[in-house]
Amino acid sequence: MDTRSRNFRFQWAAGQKLPKSYVPDLVPSSFLRTWHAKDVDADVEMGVGNAQRLRNEGKCDKPVGWIDQESIRYATLPSSSWRWLIVKAFAKFLSTIGALVFTIICISMLITVEDDWRSLLQEFYIPVMFYGGGTSVLIWGIISLIERLFPRWIYKDPQGPLWEFNRRTGLVTAFRNPKKKRDAGQVAWQSPFSEFDGYVHSGPTHQGLPLYYGAMVHRYREEALTLTAFQAASANDEDHKALWNFWLQYMDSTAPLPDIPLFEPHRHKDPVTAEHDKATGRHSRYWRDMDEVTYKQKTDEIYKKCLKVFG
Repeated sequence: MDTRSRNFRFQWAAGQKLPKSYVPDLVPSSFLRTWHAKDVDADVEMGVGNAQRLRNEGKCDKPVGWIDQESIRYATLPSSSWRWLIVKAFAKFLSTIGALVFTIICISMLITVEDDWRSLLQEFYIPVMFYGGGTSVLIWGIISLIERLFPRWIYKDPQGPLWEFNRRTGLVTAFRNPKKKRDAGQVAWQSPFSEFDGYVHSGPTHQGLPLYYGAMVHRYREEALTLTAFQAASANDEDHKALWNFWLQYMDSTAPLPDIPLFEPHRHKDPVTAEHDKATGRHSRYWRDMDEVTYKQKTDEIYKKCLKVFG
């Protein structure tokens, strides 16, 4: 029985509903760029190192978030970490793009004032560049130095998970907002993945252009998740349809894991995937031993296939 309110249905189920069937190994091409094969081994080592560090600190055996053959649990940095990174990004922008735009504006002003160019240069351009630009460069440099020498000051452990897709149990779990310590790790709701439908929603940008994002919505209850953590909102809807296609295959425990670099170190741990790879003769380091030219070619092929299937 559908117990969802009219407002909920209007907000979450008003987009384009996506099919429940999927095309094997078809994922957004951004997956191959975000989780590049050359970084896979380092990420696995870092995950093992973080787990050992947490054990040494008397905490849980696993980090708050992870990606493996059994489940994908998503967690993000605490707000204090994001503040550092946002200030750094803003300072970097002012030091580069902002300084360039300001210089172009001042040059156009210098051309128009002609006789009074010295005062404009001395009383306006140089002070603004020295105090504004210099301060931005200093902030950018200090945070970058801290990030390099003392990364734990910025990249703190997440306070708690936000959601989890469990391939082994078939359940989707949403957790309470971890900003409040007492809510961190507490389950907000949990339902079988089979009871969710995928949607692509669209909305206008400030320029009036369409912007698409993916979401999954429970068929009967007021439970929904946006999928922008894995695929940011974009100007095309093909990537979001491919993302839903990815979740359908990942959560199908009767099928092998999607064949992408992200899962390559874990394929032998999943019985169905291991049997499939043995039968097809797939090399255990297929992606990680691939040269850059072939890797780029594979990325382009996946992108073109997404356009053909979902376009």
